[in-house]
Amino acid sequence: MAHSTSVPRIDFQPTLAAVPAPASMHPENAAKQGLPFGEMVVAIRAAVDQAMRTTLPGHYSPEIAERIANEMITRLGQRDDEPQTCPMYRDCKDREPGHTDHYNHGLRVTGEDGSTILDAGMAALSGSETAAAIYIRNEEFPDAASVHAKTAELRGFLDQVDAMADRVFEDSQAHS
Repeated sequence: MAHSTSVPRIDFQPTLAAVPAPASMHPENAAKQGLPFGEMVVAIRAAVDQAMRTTLPGHYSPEIAERIANEMITRLGQRDDEPQTCPMYRDCKDREPGHTDHYNHGLRVTGEDGSTILDAGMAALSGSETAAAIYIRNEEFPDAASVHAKTAELRGFLDQVDAMADRVFEDSQAHS
């Protein structure tokens, strides 16, 4: 006599990456409907891993499967009314699904006339031989330690500018 085992089945309807989960399926509402988000995350990770092993064995790696699952989980965690975010870089400002060049050029200090005094940002470009980089004005930094060293120097510089301003305007007041 053949013994039949029942395996829980998750029907997966592929959607475009640009379409976030409806508000009714958002994590905060999923638990109300008997679908704990944590269990959904585990199921997604397992399904993606198994699907890649089975259908793309030549391209499979645990890292790639995890990245794809993370992108899916990120999309599911977004509400309809939230702007899309980049699944690779939290600071990336590109909102187009599937983009490969990542950037954020929005950190600026401007003068009274709106001209840029100092700017900073990030870039991670496809096809580049280097990884992501942070830049401050015209200098690029390849890692967080280099950025921290330069921003510490800038903080010291700004403290010196403040001290100079105090002295100059104090002296100016004394001579008026």
